[in-house]
Amino acid sequence: MTENLIIRFNVGGKLHATLKTVFPTDSMFHKWFVSRTKSIPFTIDKDGAYFVDRDPKSFGIILNYFRLRKAGQLWEACLPKDPDRLAMLTQESDFFFLPQLRDQAICMLQLCSSKSDSNYINEMLAKSTSCPQGFEAKEEEEDEDY
Repeated sequence: MTENLIIRFNVGGKLHATLKTVFPTDSMFHKWFVSRTKSIPFTIDKDGAYFVDRDPKSFGIILNYFRLRKAGQLWEACLPKDPDRLAMLTQESDFFFLPQLRDQAICMLQLCSSKSDSNYINEMLAKSTSCPQGFEAKEEEEDEDY
């Protein structure tokens, strides 16, 4: 009986599993894999897992996002601190129709860009449908009182 509650994914060759109950009813994951009201855009591999040809690290973060939200915990804790991982997560969140996760990752990228050179981040996001304008370069406040 519990076997029917578990869903398995093969994401870029890495196996992931979770309970179907972690997906909110308004999410595409629920519509794809639980209620099946939307056509599933993934194939099933030889072991019965959904094969998802996407980034496995970001997918793990996405599953943790669902788990933490379901538990009523601080889901922002699952976000990576590395700008490259955050940039990848914005793309994966966009692909999986998760605007709240995407927007929070973008906010964290903005924080990263205010602390370092934002050219790379702007170049990456300029190619994105979620943030094509990039980020405004913030002028650092000069404080002579150290």
